[in-house]
Amino acid sequence: MRMNRLAAAVLAPVLGFAGVLLGGPVADASAQAGCQYKVVWPTAGVYENPNPNSVVVKTKYAGDIVGASTCEGASWNEYGYVLVATDAAADGRGWMRTGAVVPV
Repeated sequence: MRMNRLAAAVLAPVLGFAGVLLGGPVADASAQAGCQYKVVWPTAGVYENPNPNSVVVKTKYAGDIVGASTCEGASWNEYGYVLVATDAAADGRGWMRTGAVVPV
């Protein structure tokens, strides 16, 4: 533990001087990357909730890039869903069928 603190104390000013940001900005950059997907179906619905009986709040098309800042999945019986961000959903969280998208 003491060695970790010493290493951090020595490296922080060096890395800061070299232009490497520590802490929040790096974490924010990785959060922004999140999980991104490319739509492969000709049309695919974005559901309010991760189940086939949910309201479709938006439609995406082949080639569209979708995703969210966090990687989440859900399932309903035999259907799998991935989380995507959308203003069309009440909570800003929409769900798309896993078969409709591929990771980017």
